[in-house]
Amino acid sequence: MDKLLNQISSSEVSLQISLIFGLGFLLLIIKNWLIKFLTGITKNTKNEFDDIILESVSKPFSYLIIIISILLIFDRLNSHYNYIESFVPSNFFYSVFLVLFALSLVRFLDKYYENRLFLKKLSKQDDPVVVEQTYEITIRVSKIVIIVVTVLILMQEFGLSISGLLAFGGVGGLVVGLAAKDLLSNFFGGLMIYFDRPFKVGEFIKSPDRNIEGIVESIGWRLTVVRTFSKNVLYIPNSAFSNIIVENATRMTNRRFNEVIGVRYEDIDNIPNIVIEVRSFLESHSDIDQTIKPVVYFTSFEASSCDIIVYAFTNTKDWRQFLEVKEGILFKIANIISNNNSAIAFPTTTIDWDKKLSN
Repeated sequence: MDKLLNQISSSEVSLQISLIFGLGFLLLIIKNWLIKFLTGITKNTKNEFDDIILESVSKPFSYLIIIISILLIFDRLNSHYNYIESFVPSNFFYSVFLVLFALSLVRFLDKYYENRLFLKKLSKQDDPVVVEQTYEITIRVSKIVIIVVTVLILMQEFGLSISGLLAFGGVGGLVVGLAAKDLLSNFFGGLMIYFDRPFKVGEFIKSPDRNIEGIVESIGWRLTVVRTFSKNVLYIPNSAFSNIIVENATRMTNRRFNEVIGVRYEDIDNIPNIVIEVRSFLESHSDIDQTIKPVVYFTSFEASSCDIIVYAFTNTKDWRQFLEVKEGILFKIANIISNNNSAIAFPTTTIDWDKKLSN
């Protein structure tokens, strides 16, 4: 009789497992059909937000059906063979749903960033690179918060004391903080770079306090990578930028032309005409920013020359174009001096032989 009851019970379990398996398979088919149907609808909308939501929940939803089916099958087997005495599938259902929900949120944040939807909402005043970096750090922090909250809820669900863990974290956090002081300072230094935005990827920076000069290639959690003009790579801890002065040359509005031209002492009578012609030339130059009036004046008597300062700002910020403009200005100044029967001075020494011989 017991043997017959066991056979009947085993056949019932087999039937239940088959039904659960079939129902799970059917749900997967319905889920795939529903996702395809909704995808066809969302593709006809102008909003890409709904496409990202569907893409984010598609795989986690499949995982949910598969894992719940496995748990139900195991519950049926456990009820018959008694593998685990205190197996409660409802607790696992909640945990699985929570984990897959967190996974959907993380996938949504990743795909939202990958599709760069935030760049479509920029105004004319917004810098795309700066906005992208801000969204990147915000999404990273959001993902960390989601993971931490999920882990804490799971711990509470399985009977672990969160209050005890937090109390231990207060003492342990002090020890870890002291041990990882540099790591934490670099991390918060990276946050300050993201939020203060003294520079961004692709900009040229230099520091008079440190031997730093080059183009920023990447800004990480711990290090900022700078490529120098010699093509070497500098790996700079982010904490260093909180203690040094950083000059961002990329954000300059103009490049400065600042030269002192020396004319010979014997040509001092021609200096007024030279100054007037150079000033007139710069004031009519198309590559000179005329909102900042050029400065051309005779300034001082030096040991071997009468010095004229030439001070102006170019419209271009590009270094090569600036050198071309500067070269043209210098050649023109040389021609103006030559046309006024004068010459550019160089260090000379004059010896008065008549007085020397008389002595």
